[in-house]
Amino acid sequence: LRYINETIEDPTQYHFSYRKPKETHDYNFYYKTLQTTHYRLERAYVSFNGAVGLDENTIFQPTDFERNATNASVVGHYREVIVTGYLWATYNFGHSFEDFFTPLFLIPEEIRRRSHIIVFSMPFLYNTLLDLLGFLPDRRIYLPKNKGEYISADILHCFANRTFYISQWGPNTYRFKRFLHEKFELDKITPSEYCFTNRPKGKRRHIHNLDEVINSAKAKFPTIDWKFIPDNHTNLIECARDFKKIKFLFSPVGSNICKCIFMADNTVVICVTANFPENSLAGFCLSCKLFELQYDSISAHHLEYGSPINVNDALFHIEKCLKVLETGNWNVYK
Repeated sequence: LRYINETIEDPTQYHFSYRKPKETHDYNFYYKTLQTTHYRLERAYVSFNGAVGLDENTIFQPTDFERNATNASVVGHYREVIVTGYLWATYNFGHSFEDFFTPLFLIPEEIRRRSHIIVFSMPFLYNTLLDLLGFLPDRRIYLPKNKGEYISADILHCFANRTFYISQWGPNTYRFKRFLHEKFELDKITPSEYCFTNRPKGKRRHIHNLDEVINSAKAKFPTIDWKFIPDNHTNLIECARDFKKIKFLFSPVGSNICKCIFMADNTVVICVTANFPENSLAGFCLSCKLFELQYDSISAHHLEYGSPINVNDALFHIEKCLKVLETGNWNVYK
């Protein structure tokens, strides 16, 4: 096993939770650190949903409620396998980026180049990114969803203590960001756009009156060319280039905000929350060196389908965060 303990040394306060001083402190202090253990297990098994076990024991982790560990048949054998992520990451952008791809940067390249990998990612992400990471198509394992099937491996690489479940950030997240910017040549794009985005109607935490917010912002800040960017990308490189153009983003809370990994350092994200602690996006954004504000305005529960938000509150925070973009600090909120 290999214990990993890394901390971002940058003292900048990137996160601010409005009227929540404890969260502001804790997120900025604790979430700059990555602590986990890379295990190299021999004669191990892994399920269609990322549950890891040995001959007589399943290695239970805090996220096994997502992993559905069961007694099952072994349907394949491989010499050396890497497992990160779990089934949920196959249809959620945030879980895919944070829990499937990011841990791969903690595995030495020589191991990545020779190992098979169980793919827990969205289709429009994994082909491009696994190619870049050196996992050729013949070394990708796709286990059928929702079936009690395991594969066995002579050597299995996984992470636990602490595991990855939208809960690990720090320097490794920024390492992933820089990898993406270099591979997609994003540094050639200068951010200049001020954008709103929304989660699709009928999805959780959709802002019902975002059009009203946008029109009010255009009236209050007429010198800014406000734009709307839809949450419907199907091509990763196009998504990356669109988000690299953004210097100021206003969005409801959700995994859609994880696309901010393509934004330049020291740009601004306003995350409208639903009276629910959103530590994962705080850790993700600050590890990407983005100034992120979180404030509650969606009245529906985090797991419900959104609501209108207060337009005056939105304009208040937009005005404040335009100053944050200019100054690189949160003094405007003091």
